[in-house]
Amino acid sequence: MERARRTGQLADAWAQIGVGDGVALCAVELWLIELPFLRPVLTAKGEHRSRPLVLVKLIAESDHGTVEGWGECAALADTTYDHEDAAHSFDVLNQSMVPALVDQAGRAGRRLPRPAGLHDVALAAPDHPLALAALEMATADTHLRAEGRSLAGVIGVEGRSVVVGAVVGRSASADTAVTEVRGLVDQGFTRVKVKVGPGWDIEPLDAVTGAFPDLAVQADANGSYTESEMDHLGKLDRFGLLCLEQPFDRADLAGHARLAELIDTPICLDESLDSVDAALEALAMGACSVVCIKPSRLGGLGPALRLVGSCTASGTAMWMGGMFESGYARGVNTTLAALPGFSWPGDLSPSGGYLGADLVPASVVDRAGHGGALTNPVPRGAGMGTPPDPGRFGRYVVRHHRIEVGRA
Repeated sequence: MERARRTGQLADAWAQIGVGDGVALCAVELWLIELPFLRPVLTAKGEHRSRPLVLVKLIAESDHGTVEGWGECAALADTTYDHEDAAHSFDVLNQSMVPALVDQAGRAGRRLPRPAGLHDVALAAPDHPLALAALEMATADTHLRAEGRSLAGVIGVEGRSVVVGAVVGRSASADTAVTEVRGLVDQGFTRVKVKVGPGWDIEPLDAVTGAFPDLAVQADANGSYTESEMDHLGKLDRFGLLCLEQPFDRADLAGHARLAELIDTPICLDESLDSVDAALEALAMGACSVVCIKPSRLGGLGPALRLVGSCTASGTAMWMGGMFESGYARGVNTTLAALPGFSWPGDLSPSGGYLGADLVPASVVDRAGHGGALTNPVPRGAGMGTPPDPGRFGRYVVRHHRIEVGRA
């Protein structure tokens, strides 16, 4: 009963953002920027040395003067994991979603819609959750700043800190992987996710779990296996993993359900969960027992809060994923991860560990968790926290567009 009540409270709190204010939309700005990675990142499509990001800024008028709200799109440089890449998301926002927002505001005397009321925007470009999530974030941030409230305050997590986890990619050898994990353990990380795939699974997991028997370890396959390898994946049971994340293609829910019947390691889905309905369907058919929460992939904070509430009410294991966000969006994810119900530390390591430049000052992490675990504080201040600073990212701008909103 208590879990169900908490679920309803989250949904109600989100729905109330922007209900009582009279924020008038004045302009929208879009940026496509490329922040440098500290070290190259490998995906199925090659090596990436920079992180493209799409930023949305809404400029509005409130009873207390001008207010600005910011959103960040999580689309990556390519479509390895989502059908949206950063350049495409910029175009979708510029050509479809922002005009729909301006039109919706215009019909209401320039009043900015609530973040829970962006239905016209979603219909303008269906099946683009990453772009929609960025505009929803900017809309919520604008209203919250106008109201003098924070996202943390709305969902009841002000002043909290979150224990954070880290990710290890493919290494040159198992010994190299152990060395990398040792560095993370020494920093205070108590949960590490190891990227695996055909030909790179048994050896590194054996080495890491053997060297750190008390470390919480999970494995992420990013859909790199096929059903013909089910018996092989059963060999991972001996490592006592928290979960095996996305072993098969995102569309193969039936295959994941069959694997879940065959092995003891819990199955987590990530890329498959591109909406709340998709997540609930996967859980209902037994395709997973663990849910990776990624607000951007789900279509925004509103859908993410609904799924968090549902998982909390049902007792379903969940954790917060990451997509190489800037410190701004990572702070938003940290706020959500401070809610009760998250099962273990998420991919919330400080952005300074992978980005060579950022939008906001670095967050202050410390080892305040149980046993000296590394923690990250929930952002303070109105809105989503410290807003992006154009002075920090100006030199990295690739494209910029401003859309003015005419007065009635």
